[in-house]
Amino acid sequence: AREEGMGGAPSGGGGGFVSGLYNYMFTPSKTKAAEDDDLRRGDDDSNGRRKHSRTHPPTDDDILALLPLPPRTSASTAKTSPSRPSPLKRPRTFSSDSSSSSSSSSSPPQARLLTVHKHLTLREYRISASTAPRSTEREGYSIERHIAPREEDGSFDVQQWGASAERRYRNIDVVAPPRLTTDGRSVVLAVRVSNVVAGAVEEEGGADATARIYLLRLSLDTYTVVDAAWLNRHSGESVSEIGGSVACAGLAVGDSDDGAADDDYADGARVGCAAVAYVAFGPPPEITAGEGTTTGGRLPVTVTAVRFSPLLSGGEGRSPKPAAPPRIRDLDLFEHLVPSLVADSVSYDSTTGGCLFLSTAGLVCGAHVRFPPASEAGQGRTEAIPRRTLEGGLSGEGNDDLEASFRDEAVLAIKSHLLSSFRQYLGRTRDGGANLPFVARSVAPPSILSCSSAVLSAAVVLASVSIVNSASAGGRVGGAKMATTAPPDNAMAALREKHKWHADFVKFLLHAGAYKKVSATGRTKLRDHGEMIAAAGATLSECRRCLTEMDAGADKDEGEASAFRREVVEALAGTSDVVADLPRRWDDLQRPSGTDPDMDMDMDMDMDMDINSMMLTLSCVCRGLGEAFRYRANESTNLYDIPHHDPTLCGKGTIPWTSSTEVLAVLHQQLEKIQLFGDSVLSSSSNYEQDKLALKRLVEDASVSLLAGYHDHFRCDPQNEEIARLYDEAKRLAIPLLRTSYVNEDGDDIQALEMSLKHSCFEGIVQICHDHRRSWKFCGPFSPVPPDETYDIRLMLSGTSPESPYVHLHGSTDYRTGLPFCDFVLNWYADRGSNTEVLELGKECSEALTRFLRNDNRLGDLAWIHDLRIGAHERAADTLVNLTSSIFRGKDAGAPMDLWENEQVMSLAKLSNKLARSKNPDSALVARNSTIIENSLNLVEAQRILQEDDLDGDGSEAILPPDELIVLAVNKINSSRDVENIKKYGLCGLAIAHATSSEDAIAMIHGAATIWEACIRSDIHTWNSLARENSMAVTGISEEDLSQRVRGTAFVGVNGEFATSSGGSMQGVGFLSNVHVRRRVLESLGSNEDLGKLLVHSAEMVGDESCSFKG
Repeated sequence: AREEGMGGAPSGGGGGFVSGLYNYMFTPSKTKAAEDDDLRRGDDDSNGRRKHSRTHPPTDDDILALLPLPPRTSASTAKTSPSRPSPLKRPRTFSSDSSSSSSSSSSPPQARLLTVHKHLTLREYRISASTAPRSTEREGYSIERHIAPREEDGSFDVQQWGASAERRYRNIDVVAPPRLTTDGRSVVLAVRVSNVVAGAVEEEGGADATARIYLLRLSLDTYTVVDAAWLNRHSGESVSEIGGSVACAGLAVGDSDDGAADDDYADGARVGCAAVAYVAFGPPPEITAGEGTTTGGRLPVTVTAVRFSPLLSGGEGRSPKPAAPPRIRDLDLFEHLVPSLVADSVSYDSTTGGCLFLSTAGLVCGAHVRFPPASEAGQGRTEAIPRRTLEGGLSGEGNDDLEASFRDEAVLAIKSHLLSSFRQYLGRTRDGGANLPFVARSVAPPSILSCSSAVLSAAVVLASVSIVNSASAGGRVGGAKMATTAPPDNAMAALREKHKWHADFVKFLLHAGAYKKVSATGRTKLRDHGEMIAAAGATLSECRRCLTEMDAGADKDEGEASAFRREVVEALAGTSDVVADLPRRWDDLQRPSGTDPDMDMDMDMDMDMDINSMMLTLSCVCRGLGEAFRYRANESTNLYDIPHHDPTLCGKGTIPWTSSTEVLAVLHQQLEKIQLFGDSVLSSSSNYEQDKLALKRLVEDASVSLLAGYHDHFRCDPQNEEIARLYDEAKRLAIPLLRTSYVNEDGDDIQALEMSLKHSCFEGIVQICHDHRRSWKFCGPFSPVPPDETYDIRLMLSGTSPESPYVHLHGSTDYRTGLPFCDFVLNWYADRGSNTEVLELGKECSEALTRFLRNDNRLGDLAWIHDLRIGAHERAADTLVNLTSSIFRGKDAGAPMDLWENEQVMSLAKLSNKLARSKNPDSALVARNSTIIENSLNLVEAQRILQEDDLDGDGSEAILPPDELIVLAVNKINSSRDVENIKKYGLCGLAIAHATSSEDAIAMIHGAATIWEACIRSDIHTWNSLARENSMAVTGISEEDLSQRVRGTAFVGVNGEFATSSGGSMQGVGFLSNVHVRRRVLESLGSNEDLGKLLVHSAEMVGDESCSFKG
């Protein structure tokens, strides 16, 4: 040792070579001491970080670990120089010769040492192996970094390491010697922090429960923490420095076997390789001393593997960044093999890539964790790497679909913690008498209570799956041996023991305070597992009973029975081992051995369809489901603290296993088989009545379960087209089966109607009520028998109030037609031609009937009935006015109305139009309909007069159009010799012509002229004679004489009646009032001007007389 290096010694004042070398390496120069003073005054360091006044400068006594570092090569130095910090002190040289110091080629090789001090301060020292003279200056440390810089109050914040929430601690220490990664670019530290401050004491339950273990990865290029992982398997009191139940037994770091290469990253992006660190924890010596291998009260030995991803370049002047967050796996070792570990016995195993350690039982043990491949190469090319925080949970917090979380590493880690702590819980409580809440809280790791609800819920489900699917023999849970009762000797005993484990697991969560964080979805899955165990036991018990009865019945020969039994045993093999596969076992049971699952169902059933196979399969499935439903009803509240059925929970994860697609597929196929072959199978039964009764019960149970299962799916996702289709198919399959003779022997259809109402099966509701319509049809107010409300569809149509049991029907639609309930009922009866039922039932749903009549042409002609019922008189009148076909039964569809029917319709229209006029006197539609109605009624009356001798006794004569009626009137006038009859027929003809005025004015003029011409021609000889006399007389015929002579003619008689009876309403068809009519009449009579003047003069005289008479 050099003389200058012997001035100080480590604590204790000892001297010698070791002490001198120690002082030689760690004594700073005066320049370095001055720099430290600047740091303590709050000056910035070379990286620009502000050091607070409470940062304690490290001393030689603070050294916790000494780690030799690989020498820096020029290549690596050049490569990492941009991100490398400036040294706090330049290395001293052994020679003051400038020539030697300036020559890089003659620089002596340097060794690098890393010291880890208290408060997590790091120093790097460089030592040159040189033969320079003794007068050369001593070397000192070149780099110093404070990994956990202190605040003014002496605390430090671990948020800089990646913690999700700000947590402050006072104490920090290294629990295991640090280890270099194999590339020499990073160092891994296992540190313990404790003593939470700043209001976090209450949250953590006291200062003694604040201890945590972190695994830090430091880059030797920048001496910064680039990766950190919280080892949450053990925290709090269990890892505290004083009185802790576990202690760190060592740290080993090796290569990762992820297969990633430098080619997976962009050029120059990768600056550090991936590494796997193994940290071992076990009971400390003071706990294991004198206890032998009794492990009931101790925590197990745990090996935690942490995979650190490759380091990527952070850019110019920045620290490297990891390609992905750390990945953690916890291994709880078998307690009978490794009760505890020898301290500092953990080392890297280059053969397996794992670690080796020494058990206190004298065994050398190894552990190796293989992490699934991750897409780090793609992440390495991105600009920013998303990093999950240490205490963070799943990215999808609150996600109701737990299955999406089952592969999350945080979930898998918590799952292993749950299984390990549950095994300890069982070990401590197996003898009874223990304080269960105290034991549960003492063995539950803090990670269970600190993780998010989503992570815990998913982990609880996975742990429960491990329990129910654990092997039956050996008493193991989750792959590890359980300290429980003797191994079960049969499947039923195994299921009973699994049920006990399952119930104990739920109670363990409850006592540990973790169950309250389990979501409703997680609790439903837990209950599913309990139900599966109960259903598996019921399935095996029912299978045994059916096989026994089959043997006793001797329905098959011995060889066939043996083959059938073998197929059943093969289908149900392993049911007690992997309970979660129970639906698949049921599916195997319903198929004969070797049958192709994709084979056509008819072929499948022809191969093995007899009473025994069908009854056995259906009995096992229904018995298992029934036991599951009973378990749910009994244990939902007592054990799982969830309601038996909660309609407010609408999510995929809340659907129970009894409604899973696998179970529903089995039920659907069984019911299809019964639908096709039920009658034929029963007909071949040797005990018809007994098998019929059993089949009735099974069909009822299977139908109820099938419909309830699809209802759960549809309730959670009503917009899913596939679910809606399958639900509809299930309804159309199950409801008719419930009405078959061997299920519904009494014919009451009560259960079928109840299922139809519950699941809104409109087809079933209408068909059942229609078949029972005699019991609900109204029989009159004086009927001694009241209607049966059970099948009264009128109550269902009108049940829209919230308190009605049928209100849910009005919020549903039929899958195939898309119609709501009321519209479906009306359409159903209309399809069958029951128009009377449509109108009668429509009284209970007025709006639906109005909508139906307006949109469906089949009953459009009857819409006026409903309009009159609801007071829509204007619309009713308009409908009646436009009717053209018969509306009465007994006639062919589309047959025209007869005269009597038209008169009745127009009379109804007239009354309805009068009521409409009283409501809306200014309505143009009312005025137009009024004209049409009057004209139509006039035509009816005119036809009756013209055909009074030709009509049938009932008046059912075809309606003649106006032009034919004009011809008929002319024929009547021409054939009559009685002036009074001619006047009657003439007035009818004019009324007919006037009735066409609103549609065709030309036709009106032509018709009126034809009638006037016929009247004149009936007395044409008289008019021609008078015309000659009037022209030959000097002064013409006197008016008195002319009046006396023309009074008996038909023309004058019709004019007189027309003038007195029309009242001006028919002026458009008058001889004098319409010049076009008069001109056409005179033109048709020829060019006799005298005759024309005489006719006009005679008509005027009649008009004057009529006016005088009126006056």
